[in-house]
Amino acid sequence: MKLFRILLAIAPVAVFGGNVVTNTTELMHCLGFGGREGVEFAFKAKVVSGTTPFSKTFCAKTSDGHIVLADKVFWPDTLLAAGDMIHVRGRTVCLTNNIAYGFVNANCLAIDVIGHVDPDPPIDSTIDDVLAGLHLFYTVRIRGTVRDVFADEIDYRYWYVIVSSGMKSIALALPVENAAALTGLVGAQVRATGNYRPSMSGFRRLGGREITLKSVADIEVVSPPPKDPFAVPPVKSIRLNDIADIMNFGRYAAMGTVIAVWQQNDFAIKTGDGNIVNISLADTSPPKCGDAVKVAGLPDTDLYRINLRRAIWRRVPGTERSVPEKATPTDAAALFTDGKGHDDINPGFHGKAISLRGTVTSVPSPGSNDGIVRLQCGRFTVAVDTSATPDAISKLEPGCEAEISGTCIVKTDSWHPNEPLPRIREVMLVVRVPSDVKILVPPPWWTPGKLFVLVVTLVAIIAAFVLWNVLLRRLADKRGRELMQTRLAQEESKLKVQERTRIAVELHDTIAQNLTGVSLEIDSAGQLAAKDTAGMMKHLDMAARTLQSCRNELRNCLWDLRSRALEEADLNEAIRRTIAPLVSDVDLSIRFNVPRKSLADDTAHVLMRILRELVLNAVRHGGASTVKIAGSLEDGTLRFSVRDNGCGFDPATRPGVMQGHFGLQGIRERVNQFNGEMEIESSPGNGTKISISMKL
Repeated sequence: MKLFRILLAIAPVAVFGGNVVTNTTELMHCLGFGGREGVEFAFKAKVVSGTTPFSKTFCAKTSDGHIVLADKVFWPDTLLAAGDMIHVRGRTVCLTNNIAYGFVNANCLAIDVIGHVDPDPPIDSTIDDVLAGLHLFYTVRIRGTVRDVFADEIDYRYWYVIVSSGMKSIALALPVENAAALTGLVGAQVRATGNYRPSMSGFRRLGGREITLKSVADIEVVSPPPKDPFAVPPVKSIRLNDIADIMNFGRYAAMGTVIAVWQQNDFAIKTGDGNIVNISLADTSPPKCGDAVKVAGLPDTDLYRINLRRAIWRRVPGTERSVPEKATPTDAAALFTDGKGHDDINPGFHGKAISLRGTVTSVPSPGSNDGIVRLQCGRFTVAVDTSATPDAISKLEPGCEAEISGTCIVKTDSWHPNEPLPRIREVMLVVRVPSDVKILVPPPWWTPGKLFVLVVTLVAIIAAFVLWNVLLRRLADKRGRELMQTRLAQEESKLKVQERTRIAVELHDTIAQNLTGVSLEIDSAGQLAAKDTAGMMKHLDMAARTLQSCRNELRNCLWDLRSRALEEADLNEAIRRTIAPLVSDVDLSIRFNVPRKSLADDTAHVLMRILRELVLNAVRHGGASTVKIAGSLEDGTLRFSVRDNGCGFDPATRPGVMQGHFGLQGIRERVNQFNGEMEIESSPGNGTKISISMKL
């Protein structure tokens, strides 16, 4: 353990360099949205609230303030506890790709626990003080009434408890996997102890402030909730001085008859005084149309009425399910116009029982849960929700004429402070019972479904013909490949014969002829041995030079047989692979602007032999240290040159075959095979340039 602490103390010195922030005040300016990324920090601190199995962030206190840090060293294997004295070192990191809008976090990359002291006692505070920004980052104890309890829909490990005091509310975040028992605390007076944080947990960096609790044990029940959760004030008793106050209200109740149920989570009731209340449930199943129910939930408004959300319900004892109200035949134009030709949604139809006639344009697909039917009424399309009565549309088909009755629901967004006028999202007709749907005229024989079947059949027939053609083509391709392989084998055999012939010609024209010359020179030397020693030595020197030429030529032939340079797709690389191994100490520059595919293999082979001979001559005889090769293809003529910085020579007096120098003569013979020309530019001390043109 001591060794580990020593390593923790030493490691930051190696990791970080330069200036580091040593106080929380300066570091706080680097955090948050649009903060500074890459700022290094190091200081001693006391852990105010430690890490948990679900969160690596913790609150620490120094001599000049509090700050939230992220443990990148111990978590989750080891948790920091309140009261731990630590030495931290780290760097600020942006949590998104855009530093201008990303949240900058303080990541601890080295933590040394240097001791432990008693944690700071919690500060008794109020919700008003907390929301005013007092005691930020401190452990606080607040008291209030539980207004709502729900699980985080993004992170299942977190539950939220909304606690109110007067007209102010704050969220308590509990990092626990299952806190469903907390739902029974709604309406209870509680005392909660936790760390006051500047933003919501998880990804909600722009959310309001919250108090983070370690466990359910941090919530102390001062007085239990009412035994009857429905024993709350009625909705009609709400009086608003400021519409924003409604966001902090606790539960209210409403009682009435269910007139519409849609999307398995929403329904509407009609109270005894004729008011319509929209209900959004928490996690329970909805009632049936006609049920007399009592509902308790959190109030909100769409500016037309007071509605209840996150609600619970129960049937009114001693009541029976009532028969749906008789629907009034209605023209869709009355819903979507003002009667004067202007498009204008009429919210007065909300909650009324109406019937519409039109043509069914679409029905829910099999397995779909939305239950939405589209009814075309003149130029207007009305959404019909049948999610609560799926049996009502079992016989509906696109194209049929139908009369559909139900409750008209005008779906409107809830009011929010930043949206003074909530938008009407949709007007829909909610079917109450299966008898609300009547088919007036069945769909025509030529329906889109039958057309689809016909199209599918035709496509299947076409696919069969295509498949037959594909099979025939594959058979033809197979026969063609077999024939091609036979032809390739024949061509391969022919190419082997041609290659053998070329090698034989090369050996005959060079090595064989040179060896014959060697034999003649040796014979001449033998004849002069007794009478002319100088003449004999001259003939022997010529024989030696000729043998050296034979050796070089044989080596070149063997290199050509082993080299794979001609397989290169790039001619520059092919030339480099041919020449570079032979002149490794020479500065070789190659600029050959000729596509490899434009030269036949025989031509490329001759080109490589010529370039190799010219470069070797420049190095061996001219002592060159730099060789430049350039080439181009113009109007069917291959033009190239080799320039060196060697000692140069006089082309008029250069040694030739009679002096045992066969290189240039061999090159000229190869060039003549292509009706080409060779030009030599050189002078003593000025290097050499040899230019060649070959007609392809």
